[in-house]
Amino acid sequence: MKTGNTVQLLENQVWNLKNASPAPHGRYRILAILEEIETLILFPVDDASEHIRPRVLLIPTFMALAKQGNASVADYDLPSNFLVDENDLPVIHRQKMDANYDCIEDLVNDKLFLFDCATKERVRAIAKQAKKVGRDRKELSRLLTLYWRYGQTKISLAPKFHLCGGAGKDKTFTDKANGAKIKPRTLAVKKREKYIVRDKDREIFSKVINTHYLTKNKPTIQDVYDNMLDDHYSDEKLTARAENRLAYLPSLRQFKYFLKKNFEDAEVKKRRTSERDFQQNLRGLMGVSTQRSALPGGAFEIDATVADVHIVSSMNPQMILGRPTIYNVIDRASRLIAGFHVSLYYASWRAARQALANAFLPKSDFCALYGVDIEESEWPCAQLPLELVCDNGEMIGLEPTSKLTPMTQLSFTPPYRPDFKGVVEKRFDILNKKSLHKLMGTTRGGKVVRGERNPQKDAVLTLRELTKILIMEVLDHNMSIFRELAYSSKLLIQHDLEPSPINYWKIHMAKHKTELRACKPSDVIAQLLPSQNVSMTKYGVMYKELYYTSPEIEERKMHSVARTAGQWQLEARIDENTTSYIYVRLDKNGDFVKCKLSGRRDTLDDLPMIEADLMEDWIDDKLEQAKTDDRRKAIRAETEKILKAAYHRKKDAATVPFSQQVKNIKQNRKSEIDQTTNVIDTPPMPEKTSVQTSSKVTSQKKVIPLPQGPKRKNKGEDHES
Repeated sequence: MKTGNTVQLLENQVWNLKNASPAPHGRYRILAILEEIETLILFPVDDASEHIRPRVLLIPTFMALAKQGNASVADYDLPSNFLVDENDLPVIHRQKMDANYDCIEDLVNDKLFLFDCATKERVRAIAKQAKKVGRDRKELSRLLTLYWRYGQTKISLAPKFHLCGGAGKDKTFTDKANGAKIKPRTLAVKKREKYIVRDKDREIFSKVINTHYLTKNKPTIQDVYDNMLDDHYSDEKLTARAENRLAYLPSLRQFKYFLKKNFEDAEVKKRRTSERDFQQNLRGLMGVSTQRSALPGGAFEIDATVADVHIVSSMNPQMILGRPTIYNVIDRASRLIAGFHVSLYYASWRAARQALANAFLPKSDFCALYGVDIEESEWPCAQLPLELVCDNGEMIGLEPTSKLTPMTQLSFTPPYRPDFKGVVEKRFDILNKKSLHKLMGTTRGGKVVRGERNPQKDAVLTLRELTKILIMEVLDHNMSIFRELAYSSKLLIQHDLEPSPINYWKIHMAKHKTELRACKPSDVIAQLLPSQNVSMTKYGVMYKELYYTSPEIEERKMHSVARTAGQWQLEARIDENTTSYIYVRLDKNGDFVKCKLSGRRDTLDDLPMIEADLMEDWIDDKLEQAKTDDRRKAIRAETEKILKAAYHRKKDAATVPFSQQVKNIKQNRKSEIDQTTNVIDTPPMPEKTSVQTSSKVTSQKKVIPLPQGPKRKNKGEDHES
């Protein structure tokens, strides 16, 4: 080794020597430095012989070679079996190694022996030591060669059992098969003769495997083996059948061994599946999701899944609604769940826009709708990301593109490759295992054993209750510790913060190391919430038979105008999470005003908007069912019958002028009352006075005279006067 102009010599160093006569060119290991006589003991490590003597070289000569550039430090790689700890060797290996070292320990520690071995033709010390330890002199010479070549360490004397048997080398058998003979379990049955695999068989094996086994149809190894015997060994099978003997054929085990030995397992898996499946499920995972976006807001991932739990209607617990759809929006860098949405709609732009609006808006009001009180700092995400990663589904279309492009950049993953947004996919798995699989009515991810109770029978949760549970689970997830976050940013350990999503988010926000962009809540509402036309009526703003009002509407008396001048259309934005409010644009160029549900429909307050749809569907269903009822038909028939009888009765009566018919209507009504009123018979009372008699008559008729107003003249009286 050279340090400046000085050459440092160390024992066990390997040097490459040129023109070092009488030593030939090659690499040499310094076994010892004899300073008293200025001599180096060198060993040629490139010589592959089993018995090699060291060589001597004067130190001044070596220094001169180094100055001339004919001596330079070289590398010598030890065999891999020597690069282990001695304690990790098997016991039998250590015992063999210790026994070998004991045989030569006295020799290798004697520098005089090294000098004699390098300078004399015959060294009596080796023969003397061989006699002492009871080993052959040549065996000790071989051990000394190994010890000097591989660095003068004890492990260099360990047995090389890994070289036994010629592992990895092709073996040729002509008359005798490899391995033990095939022995029968009993003497009653004679086993076939073991087959010797030759080069011709190997060519057949290789051709069959490449043509028939390594295909995307994924045939079994047994089927491929059977077909191979039929196609390539049919003559032997026919001959054996004719001679009434066992066929001399290669075994399935030999065929499998050839496959395992000559084809890499990764190659077999790749060729037996599609490129898409291999990239998704079988390829090595060398990267991490934060390689492209290590800062919060660099990329949000959005995806939907069907929840592993059945729910019921809040209006009628006996009405099962099935499994809702959950949308998650995740920050790729921090793993923070930025927003989510639970609905009865399938994966669509209608449901996805609700999840995005939830991700971009403050969360305290949203959580308060479900009875969860939080501070904004507990769920601080209310910004726009630099990129939104989604799949080729609901986000492809004119409307999603026109709504989202002004806010963020859309990035689409390849078809059938969910691993391109693995963060959001993993969040679904976490939420299912931690929460949904423990609820009543859960399907446990489809792992329902046949014969078990139908999970729909255990459904008890409503959409609102499930959303509340997920809100609490999301808040817990954002505060959970994830080991990988600790390796994604140094800020966490620098400030001694737990590696949780919310800490990752907050510390990067505090240090201004994000790719987030600010947004106005009014812009998010106008762009992302579903647009609907509503009607201004005398009861307020009507949407789906729900009526909404606001202080501005009441101040401007817009419902009064609608009552007198007629209703008109307004533009609105609907939050599918609740029926409690909607956003209405009262003026053409004005902002959206938050309108709350009025008292006319307070039974539907604090429910998801889908419950209003359910109510309308239920009413429509009842109206349709009422069409099959014959009750009105029977009433109409009976009414016609009565009218017909009354008509004939009047027609058959004596003819009276109309003026007489309408004359004295008041008296006629009084007479009709007297004739049709029921009279209760009571026992006669003794007559005391005329007043009592009058009272008796009144009580018998049970008619109580009411106070009368001024007498009115009817048309008949006016005509007569």
